[in-house]
Amino acid sequence: MKDILLLGKKIKVEDCEIVLDYDATSDSDFTKLFQVMAGNWYHDGEYLIGEELENKGGILFSKEKFNFNVLLTIEMATVLPATRDLNAVWCASWDSNTDYLKEAYVCGLNGWYDNLSGIERCGENGFYTSTSLYEYKLGEFIKMDCGSIGGHCFMYVDGKLITEICDPHPLYEGYIGISPYCTKLKIKRITVRKIHFSERHQYYEPEF
Repeated sequence: MKDILLLGKKIKVEDCEIVLDYDATSDSDFTKLFQVMAGNWYHDGEYLIGEELENKGGILFSKEKFNFNVLLTIEMATVLPATRDLNAVWCASWDSNTDYLKEAYVCGLNGWYDNLSGIERCGENGFYTSTSLYEYKLGEFIKMDCGSIGGHCFMYVDGKLITEICDPHPLYEGYIGISPYCTKLKIKRITVRKIHFSERHQYYEPEF
């Protein structure tokens, strides 16, 4: 896997310790590592399937809570004819009163009602950033790499940076997961790494 380059930071992926690795193509028992919080989740004999029929997000959480910077890698696709959100969550917590997400970083493709891609923070200090420039091909598997270093959040898809944003009030710990929003997804693999990064010294040489 290539290094992940961010503004001022470099994540050397091969040096990042794998702390969770689930391959749905060879293991049907996702309940060993994950807990269903919302929506319908099952294994169809080939992939892990997540669906939410209502206008909200289905939520699958890891059973383990992580208290360090995580790099979350998910290989997933929409289940045709579904057209909507391919979402990942991290630094996530649950609100037992509302029975829904409390705080979390959420990144996704084909979301925000207008087929946008971006990163959102749920909760009291909420924000989002989005772009219409990325075009997801419906039904095709992509590899999404996302996570945060402190509040420096990022999303790569198939090796290309889609967006990054810095949260001045960072979330530092929580669960990781997947969230199909009013749609249906199929997942091949979920991997969580503990981020190892170094500073990038960036500067411009005079051009003229």
